[in-house]
Amino acid sequence: MKEGGHEDVEPKVEQLMSKVKKLQQGKRAIEEEVKEAQSLRDSLQEELDALQTEAYQLEGVHKEKEESYMVLQFQCEEMEQDSTRQQQLNRKSEDLIEQYRCQIQETKLKHRKHRMKFENQLQQLIEQHKNLHSVFSPDRLPAEIESVENAKSQLLKAEQLKLSQLCHLEEALDEARRQTSTDTADKHAD
Repeated sequence: MKEGGHEDVEPKVEQLMSKVKKLQQGKRAIEEEVKEAQSLRDSLQEELDALQTEAYQLEGVHKEKEESYMVLQFQCEEMEQDSTRQQQLNRKSEDLIEQYRCQIQETKLKHRKHRMKFENQLQQLIEQHKNLHSVFSPDRLPAEIESVENAKSQLLKAEQLKLSQLCHLEEALDEARRQTSTDTADKHAD
């Protein structure tokens, strides 16, 4: 009986030893898995830290871009207001120039009418003088004709002076219009 009992104990010891070996192998495998998990956790933590740093930097960049956008928007609004004011000024200048141009045209027409009236009156005077030739002596006729021609010459000179002044005024208005256009172009280029 002792021998049979001894044989029963041996297989149990071998079974236990086998279980211990399996448990030790399992323990080593678990320890390896724990090490891998810790390594993975560490690398994930590093990646998380890097992402948080990048997120913080991106927030700073975002704030800077928002500030730049606000500044640019303000400048854009100011430029639009300046452009609107400039367009209004240009319209007023163009209206004034057009008004002066109309006044010049009206004045030219008045002068043309006066000149035509003057020429008609002069022609009538010349005709009257020709008709009066029989009344006046031939000695006085050249003096009368010279007097009429002197009056005609003086009136023509006065008319030419007025026309010259009108031309100068029209040139000055054209120069003002060109200057306004140049100023407008310079403003838009800025």
